[in-house]
Amino acid sequence: MDSAAAASGAKKEAPDFTLEVLSTAVVSATVKCNHAGEIAGMRRLFSTMGGINMGMSPPGTQSLHPHQSFDEVFVSKFVSLLQNFVVAAEKQPIDNSQFRETCSQATALLLDHMVSDSRANLEGFSQLIRLLCWCPAYISTPDAMETGIYIWTWLVSAAPSLGPLVLAELVDAWLWTIDTKRGLFASDMNYCGPDAKLRPHLIAGEPEAPPEKDPVEAIIAHRLWLGFFIDRFEVVRHDSIEQLLLLGRMLQGTMKSPAHFSHHPAATGTFFTAMLLGLKFCSCQSQSNLQKCNMGLQLLEDRVYRAALGWFSYAPEWYESPNKTYAQREAQSVSVFVHFLQNERTSGPVDSVSKLQGREGEPSMADHIHPVWGCVDNYTNAREKRKQLLLTLSQNEADRLEVWAQPIHTKDTTTFRGKISSDKWIDHVRTAFAVDPRIALSMPLRFPTNATMQSEITQLVQTRLLELRTIPEALPFFITPKAVDENSVLLQQLPHWAPCSVTQALEFLTPPYKGHPRVMAYVLRVLETYPPETVTFFMPQLVQSLRYDEGVRILSSITCILFLMPFNSIRNWLKGTCLELLEEVIYLLIS
Repeated sequence: MDSAAAASGAKKEAPDFTLEVLSTAVVSATVKCNHAGEIAGMRRLFSTMGGINMGMSPPGTQSLHPHQSFDEVFVSKFVSLLQNFVVAAEKQPIDNSQFRETCSQATALLLDHMVSDSRANLEGFSQLIRLLCWCPAYISTPDAMETGIYIWTWLVSAAPSLGPLVLAELVDAWLWTIDTKRGLFASDMNYCGPDAKLRPHLIAGEPEAPPEKDPVEAIIAHRLWLGFFIDRFEVVRHDSIEQLLLLGRMLQGTMKSPAHFSHHPAATGTFFTAMLLGLKFCSCQSQSNLQKCNMGLQLLEDRVYRAALGWFSYAPEWYESPNKTYAQREAQSVSVFVHFLQNERTSGPVDSVSKLQGREGEPSMADHIHPVWGCVDNYTNAREKRKQLLLTLSQNEADRLEVWAQPIHTKDTTTFRGKISSDKWIDHVRTAFAVDPRIALSMPLRFPTNATMQSEITQLVQTRLLELRTIPEALPFFITPKAVDENSVLLQQLPHWAPCSVTQALEFLTPPYKGHPRVMAYVLRVLETYPPETVTFFMPQLVQSLRYDEGVRILSSITCILFLMPFNSIRNWLKGTCLELLEEVIYLLIS
């Protein structure tokens, strides 16, 4: 709906959204006619006055190539203006109304050139088309993307022959945003969500400064862009194999790795909209014009499933937007994905080997290690298990966002959702662990009261410790009071484990863990990885933990942390007698 609004020029925040889209479409048609009239009038005037060399031609004569002269002058002018917008956007916000006006006039010029059937200055017009497609991607704001969708829709509807060219440029621009990690693909941005300001406290890792630009703007721009791609897919899916293959190229690049997606909480709706487009595209397997691409579509579907499951490898977060309808749209995007997944038609009762087989006589993908899932014994059964796991997690995400958007809205879900048995939960955990252990480790955060799930995850973690050393979230499943009492051999893995967050480390200083030497050694190593000011913030908790410290050696170690961390931060600017005196005091305290 947002994309439809952008295509018509409507404001998506309008009270009566549907009527706004319809009424603005009429106004938009008038505006397009006005721009077309401006270009036609200028061309006529330009031709009448003798072109660019007016005044130098003999009276009563005209330029030999008035269209070419007009096109060269104005194409170069619009190219220069659009390039200036891109340069300006890197430094400060652009004038959106001026950008929209310039893009509309450039589009009208382009369409007027198409009507004239002239083949002059093709290079200039190709550059203009490229800029019209790439500028919104460079600027990456919702307003710029709305302008982009508006002019792209105008181009492909007024000149269908431009459809493949426009889509090819847009696909290249989309893949460029993946390479440059923008918007939905800002995977290296750790400063995201409400927990960002407490990153060293709640989440492992160093604190980061907030980004210069609001990352949510680029995410919303990607969501609008996806709406345009979905609309184009529905238009061309049955009659343009060329454009379908272009969309397939875009989706292959998008789903190439589940790790290149942003996990910003504001990206939830955008992410699941991308997954929806991927599943819609894969549903073309039954179309006659894509019969030869079945194997590629099956592989793409596996990549969509893998990327969608990867979203749940992180703890659930919340995003509070000043826009009152934002949360509702996020929940709706996930609900639409769930609805499509529930109603997705599966292939008939055929063996997975024949299903994955491309053409007759070719080797099957099931005979080798799967490029997405690795070794799979029974592809059909494993696929169904992954689908059911994804449905369960996605439905929970939709419900969670729905409650966040409408806390007092009572929605009865028991009438259409059955209860999941304990055996099914065990199956879900094992499936999640096989895909990515982090997905299974994050499930208790989404289903905190499920004891069956907790027990199964604990068992899986303790039997596969060597595979999980880089995942701090696995610590609570084998560092337990019971393991401490029994002095379990599992604790021998702690020296090799990745550092966790400060709060999680402090939890291991509480009485249930009884100051176990291996646990204490791990805690001290974790605290040493953080800057002094971060550890100093938790000084009260560290001092409190000394009450439970019965061993002198451990007491000395913790006291070392307490005093040496702040001391190290100031010793660089202390000199002379002060430094020597402070070192002596510290020595007396810890000895």
